[in-house]
Amino acid sequence: MNAVLFLFLVVILLFVSVVWGWYFYLKIRNKERMALIEKDKDVSEIYARPKTSFSFPFPWLKVGIITTGFSIGWMTAILIVELGMRLPDGNYTIGAEPFILGILFLSTSVSILIAYFADKPKNKA
Repeated sequence: MNAVLFLFLVVILLFVSVVWGWYFYLKIRNKERMALIEKDKDVSEIYARPKTSFSFPFPWLKVGIITTGFSIGWMTAILIVELGMRLPDGNYTIGAEPFILGILFLSTSVSILIAYFADKPKNKA
């Protein structure tokens, strides 16, 4: 059997089994709720999500800003090194590695400062 066809069948069977399992889960849950309603039980108390006292809001804004700053610094450093630091014989004028690290650290630190000031109004409350 062709490997691509086999992989296609496996993916289709996986999808079908997940949909089938979800369908029967919903069907059984509906039957259980109907049985509880017939017995005059309160369904909302049984299926209510437990309230947690600890909630940690993940700082997605800060992570996104810092990752973007790092990526922009990486691309800038590579472009400057490849386009501007080569001599006509192909050698570099100065070492490229310290320059790349310097640009990376500079752009990441600037993005950390931007993330701090972007999140500052949330920290006051």
